[in-house]
Amino acid sequence: MSDYTIDYLEFPSADNGKSRDFFGKAFGWTFIHYGDTYDEIAGAGIGTGINADPDDRSSAPIAVIRTTDIERAERDVVAAGGVITRKPYDFPGGRRFYFREPGGAELAVYRTAE
Repeated sequence: MSDYTIDYLEFPSADNGKSRDFFGKAFGWTFIHYGDTYDEIAGAGIGTGINADPDDRSSAPIAVIRTTDIERAERDVVAAGGVITRKPYDFPGGRRFYFREPGGAELAVYRTAE
């Protein structure tokens, strides 16, 4: 079994409040608020969030891969030809980094806080 599992989807947003209002009204989803730039969506069927942080906001939704070893994941991504677009950093709940795979898609890898 692989230590790499896609289990989260992140939507970029220029305004979390507007995105939160839209998703709540359109689909009845609720939210866990983590400050001005991040909201986790509850009830979407898969772990999902809205990210308005300009330092790590993409132009497209990002699949997020869970791992138990963030340092190994970074080495594996680079060894396979990926390019790190944001070095590993701490966030509420764990540690993460962003990368672009050779075909152009941007993704993220995270591990939960220990």
